[in-house]
Amino acid sequence: MPAPYAEIVLAIHTSPTAAAIVVTGAGSRAVSWLMAEAGASRTVLDAQIPYARPALDEYVGARAEQHVSAVEAAAMAEEAFWRGLKLDAESRPDQIGTRPVVGLACTATIATDRVKRGEHRSHVAVRTATDLLTASIVFDKGARDRDGEEEIASRLIVNLLAQACGVPDKLPVDIGEADRLTQGSVSVSGPLSAVVAGSADAAAIDLDGAIHATAPEGCAVIAGSFNPVHDGHWRLAEVAADISGKELIFEISVTNVEKPPLDLPVLQARLAQMRRQRRMAITRAPTFVEKSRLMPGSTFVIGYDTAVRLFDDRFYPPYDAGADIESTETAWGVALSELRRNGCDFLVAGRATAQGFQTLDDLDVPDAYAGMLTQIPESAFRFDGSSTEIRESGAG
Repeated sequence: MPAPYAEIVLAIHTSPTAAAIVVTGAGSRAVSWLMAEAGASRTVLDAQIPYARPALDEYVGARAEQHVSAVEAAAMAEEAFWRGLKLDAESRPDQIGTRPVVGLACTATIATDRVKRGEHRSHVAVRTATDLLTASIVFDKGARDRDGEEEIASRLIVNLLAQACGVPDKLPVDIGEADRLTQGSVSVSGPLSAVVAGSADAAAIDLDGAIHATAPEGCAVIAGSFNPVHDGHWRLAEVAADISGKELIFEISVTNVEKPPLDLPVLQARLAQMRRQRRMAITRAPTFVEKSRLMPGSTFVIGYDTAVRLFDDRFYPPYDAGADIESTETAWGVALSELRRNGCDFLVAGRATAQGFQTLDDLDVPDAYAGMLTQIPESAFRFDGSSTEIRESGAG
C-alpha cells in the first residue's frame, strides 16, 4: 500500500474511534486498506459486504425505497452504528460507552462487465453519536473503468472515516469536470437527544429500531441502568411477560438520584445492547412515581431489595401533606397511592441477601397496598448475579 495510504490508515487506527463497516461490493478496497495495517483490531469492530439485495435488506431491517442512494447509505450507516455499539458493549462490558463508535456505509453501482443503463455512482455515509457525514459522487460515465471508480469510492470512504476519527489528512480524490461530488454533514438530533438535553420527558425505541417521542403505556417494565445487560435481565423479561400478560419493555432513565446523568453516547451504547430485541423506553424519571405518570397502567418489575424501599420514607422526598390526598401521613404512602391511581403495580422477584433468599413473603406489606405487589415464584426465576459483578470481572 502506498505510503500516504498507510499513514492515514495508521492515524485512524491510532485514534480512539471504533467502527462497524458495511459496503455493498464497491468500496471493499477501503476495507482491505484498513485491515492491511497493524492496529486494525482497534478500529474495525465488524466489516460486512451484503452483496445480494436480500442480504442488504436483512442488514438494514427493511427494503430501502431508493436503491443506491444517499438515503440508503444513511440507513446502512445507522444500522452499522447501532451494531458497532452493541459489539463494543459485548466485548468490553466494563467500559460501555467509553469510546466513540461510528457506523460507516457505502452503496454504489459502478462499471462492470456489462453496460449499465443508469448512472455510475457511489454514496458514503458515516453515523457518529451526533452527526451524519456524507459524500456522494456521480461519475462521468465511461471516463474510467471499474478499477478507477472503485479507487475513488474507496478513497472517499477512508477520507470520511478519517474525518469522523479527527484525522486531518485526506487521500487525494481525482475528480473530473464531468464528475459530480457532493459532501455534507448534518446533526442527527431526535427524541433521544431531546430527553438527554431535558427538552423532552420520554422517548421509545420500537422493535424495528424506529424512535418515537412518547413512552409506551400499559406494559411490564424492567427499569435499570443495563451496564451491562445480562442473562438475568433476559430471563426476568420472559417470566414477567408471562405472569403479567403484558408486553415487557426495558426502561432507562437518564437521570438518577444517586448517579450522574447519562450523556448521549453512553445512553446509545447501553440501548444498543437491547435494540431490536425488546421495545425500550427512555425517560427523565428516576422514581417509580414519575415513571407511572409517563407510563400509566404499567407493571414495574423489581427485586426484593427494591420492594423493601417502597415502604421506607428514607427513599422519598420529605412528606408533603398537601399532596397526601388519601391521608396516608407518610411519604411512601403518597407515592404508592399515586402509583395506584395511575393504574400501576409491581411484580417482585426474590433476591439473595445476607439473610438468605428473600421474597415478598418476607416483607411486611401494609394491607392497603398488598394488592399492588405480586410475587414472582423462585421456581420461575432466580438470578444471584449482578451487572456490577460482570463489570468487575470484565466478562460479558
